[in-house]
Amino acid sequence: MTEGEQPTQCAHPARSTARSTAATLVGLGPLVPVLVVHLGETTTALIIGAALIGNAVVTRVLAIPEVERWLRAVAPLLAASNPKGPR
Repeated sequence: MTEGEQPTQCAHPARSTARSTAATLVGLGPLVPVLVVHLGETTTALIIGAALIGNAVVTRVLAIPEVERWLRAVAPLLAASNPKGPR
């Protein structure tokens, strides 16, 4: 995959990871009070932390160019789009 074919996720993996983690945090936000009531503060913090770390790891792995090439070959619906247009 040349530089021009590389999606922005591969070109800027840290940005992609930060953006995805922030979106996950926003999405989980409304659940925090419910989790605290039912599970307590410590367990809720562990669950939220694990979800954010898991999301960051998966997002970072998906940003590896070799993984992107594999996705394009095996599961194109899950692959990132090319910055120069459709695949």
